[in-house]
Amino acid sequence: MLLARLRPLTRLVGALALLVAVTACASLPRTPYTEADATMGLPMGIPNVRIWADGSLAELGPALRAFRAARDQGGFRDYTIMAISGGGEDGAYGAGLMNGWTRHGSRPQFSVVTGVSTGALIAPFAFLGPAYDQQLAAVYTQTDFKDVLSGNPIAGLFRDGVYSTDPLRRMVAKYVDGPFLARVAEEHRKGRRLLVLTTNLDAQRPVMWDMGAIATSGNPHAIELFRRVLVGSASIPGAFEPMMIDVVRDGRSFQEMHVDGGTTMQVLAVPTKVAAAGGDFVGTARTRNFYVLLNKKFSPDFDLTRRSTFVIAARGFDTLMKSDTYGTVLDSYRFAQKYKYKFQLGFIPDSFTLKEEGVFERSYMNALYQVGYEAGLRGGDWHSVPPGLYN
Repeated sequence: MLLARLRPLTRLVGALALLVAVTACASLPRTPYTEADATMGLPMGIPNVRIWADGSLAELGPALRAFRAARDQGGFRDYTIMAISGGGEDGAYGAGLMNGWTRHGSRPQFSVVTGVSTGALIAPFAFLGPAYDQQLAAVYTQTDFKDVLSGNPIAGLFRDGVYSTDPLRRMVAKYVDGPFLARVAEEHRKGRRLLVLTTNLDAQRPVMWDMGAIATSGNPHAIELFRRVLVGSASIPGAFEPMMIDVVRDGRSFQEMHVDGGTTMQVLAVPTKVAAAGGDFVGTARTRNFYVLLNKKFSPDFDLTRRSTFVIAARGFDTLMKSDTYGTVLDSYRFAQKYKYKFQLGFIPDSFTLKEEGVFERSYMNALYQVGYEAGLRGGDWHSVPPGLYN
């Protein structure tokens, strides 16, 4: 998702978007499909691995019942939800916090992990636990622009994204291999859940993927779908090429266009309509914890906005995203209060003021990783109440 600071990539995308509109560049061909196809189609032929995250109560009902059944099957004494937000390279904060938290010795095993955008890249490592801390650290401390994106921005005018995510796809494939998928499947069978959000850009709706269901499907395409969902969740529309996911319905094949989950939801937490509906969200667990980890600053980030069309547009969009995040956090806090979960909110501290010079700059990510790591060493620096709520 777009970040709080105005970055070179954001301005470039805006400029190129205007150029596209002016020059009316030809689009790439697509096979038409309908909204019903998007609802009923099987991604890569695999059933029962996703739902609309903004679905009605009737649509969400079967998934919620299955979710509660898995929770009860797991027999958790301690039930812990971890929701990880987007934030691009600022995901270095979350990666550092996870590793420092392990070192502190108080990091729990998460019963449920959800991820959006860069949070989707963190989520599988967080789900599998401290044994994968080294790989998680490498993703955010040993990579830079060329390890994530490639391509000529001008040539990107004639594709479907300014930059290609081929390097990111290769990096994800390096870590998400057969044994990795088997470990996710093993934990899924224990009743734990790993959920990732993408945005179906055709439908303009958020899609929640059950990554453990993909891993346990036994389908030969499972590992490729798993990887595509992770990359798709992190693909900023316009800036990065979208992730095209092959879908089959009634013998017909087409491709859905999936982009950054942060386009529709900043954090995959608790939908307001679900919380309002009531039901058994308590179970038999002795303790219940709800963590929301923001790879961004929570408070408004003052920055004198230049009088430039693209800068103003980018700043306005980023402000909208921050407001949406705040609303999600408040909904999560109310949910936690209602169902007696211990609420814990983490975010990048205001004291971190370093500005990056480029996109996915390694020195910047290493500095932010260290800030997160030090927070983890202190137990996470969690807030039990959203700052400013009662001020």
